Amino acid sequence: MMMENSTSIDRISNIPDDILCHILSFLPTKDSFSTTLLSKRWSSLFKLLTALDFSDYSVSDNKESYLHFWQFVDTITLSTQLIKRILLTITCHRHHDCFKFDSWIETIKRHPVENLQISFSILLPSSIFRFSTLVVLKLSKVTISVDNISVNLPSLKTLHLFLVYFKNRDNFNNVLNGCPILEDFKTDIYNRSRGYTDNLKILSNLITTNIWTYILDVPICKAIQNVHFLILDINRFNHTDFPIFRNLIQLELSVTNLKRLDDVVELLRHCPKLQIFSFEKMEAPRDLFIKWKYPNSVPECISSYLKSCTVNYVGCPDELRFAKYILQNARLLEIMKIDMRATLDPRLSRTYVLEELTSCPRISPQCKLSTIPC
Repeated sequence: MMMENSTSIDRISNIPDDILCHILSFLPTKDSFSTTLLSKRWSSLFKLLTALDFSDYSVSDNKESYLHFWQFVDTITLSTQLIKRILLTITCHRHHDCFKFDSWIETIKRHPVENLQISFSILLPSSIFRFSTLVVLKLSKVTISVDNISVNLPSLKTLHLFLVYFKNRDNFNNVLNGCPILEDFKTDIYNRSRGYTDNLKILSNLITTNIWTYILDVPICKAIQNVHFLILDINRFNHTDFPIFRNLIQLELSVTNLKRLDDVVELLRHCPKLQIFSFEKMEAPRDLFIKWKYPNSVPECISSYLKSCTVNYVGCPDELRFAKYILQNARLLEIMKIDMRATLDPRLSRTYVLEELTSCPRISPQCKLSTIPC
């Protein structure tokens, strides 16, 4: 307890500048900048900020307000000295034409920026893909309209492209080919680019990949073949000419319009070291009772490596047949889980599913059955 005659201690004033800047980095930049009014010491502290977070959530939807907002973005960017992370999220974008993005990109290149995230509808200059210091680049809802972009991202390890429109497929390929040490790749590919060429290099350092696409094509498969953790969300298979995913140990597969379970098995044949597999198919009711026959041979990953398997169960008998196929052939299986949250028939009880699987012979004595109820 503080004694009556003791004086209060200003602990904040004793905190070093670098720690204060680190604390401010967790605030929206507008709030960080408002601390300049506190005292002389704080008046220039914002220049040492290493993280900028711009959002228009409090900006009125009129041209004058947006002009002030973009002037603020430009002023702060020019004034700070050691920016390493920039997050720019815009929800309302009627007046973004008042801001010169080309010059702003060139400005931030004069800083040691490592993490750049831009999310709003804008025509971005292709110079954003020539950035030697970037380690993380996340783009959302942007358009790159140049015919042939030049890419140089030698330090980039994380690349997320969501709702990014490229004028042609070559530009998309150029971006991937310009990231020699990429480790984390996430993208959606839904006819956002025209044209098609097979000139993708193998991403040799890739660890995690998350892809949403209508049809999984051969070139992208070859480019990501060294990946360790893969999430695929596709509409349908159009081929079985997969490369060998030699390093893949975890696969989460979601197929909206699956016609043959054999395509899934064929993919598993190309994942020889797979240990964790999650499978979800979402079909129309008329497709739910296609009879599936067990394949003549068992993929190596199932017989020798698979430890965990999760199957989404919407009510199709083939889904349980597939789960039984895994149970009968996976020697090292420890967990078989049935996800019933999307079942089309609520009368199909957890008890029914467990009884069906319990009655099936299991080659792995340590395997445990479980369900995620609807």
